[in-house]
Amino acid sequence: MLKLVILRWIYLIFYLLVIIARKFSKEEIENSRISKIFIRFNNGVVLKRCKNIPANRVSILLPHCIQNYECPLKVTSRVENCKECGKCKVGDILKLQRKYGVKAKIATGGTLARKFLKETKPKLVIAVACERDLVAGIYDAFPMSVYGVFNKKINGPCFNTDLSIQEVESVLEKLR
Repeated sequence: MLKLVILRWIYLIFYLLVIIARKFSKEEIENSRISKIFIRFNNGVVLKRCKNIPANRVSILLPHCIQNYECPLKVTSRVENCKECGKCKVGDILKLQRKYGVKAKIATGGTLARKFLKETKPKLVIAVACERDLVAGIYDAFPMSVYGVFNKKINGPCFNTDLSIQEVESVLEKLR
């Protein structure tokens, strides 16, 4: 219990540092550095807490911007609607879902993400998002174990983003 209280305070301090850096620092690099330090710290804590979790108690949560913008299929309601054409990483996430038996969900925002987590009650969430949403989501979800993976904004924010499938799979392998 005491460990959770101390951890909550550490998370609060990190979160406040991120907010202060965003508000007062004109350099996005500094904001990004604090976010990365927080995510690295969080991920280390999560991996220590989540050894031997069965795959069916793990969820992968993704932002809708992972899906190719031109795709006519609606994968936010059901990720299995993806035809695995290779134009985005949704098909690769489906492969991980089949290989490891995890649940994957694409959310259009925080409200839908929280609804999914409330319904599935995973022991561990592997969340992919931009820095701002990822830091806020991990803080909001505490004490739930959320491993954070930054998405790659190769076409700008919230448009045809990318992610490291290898990093997500690496986390799943560490749980075995």
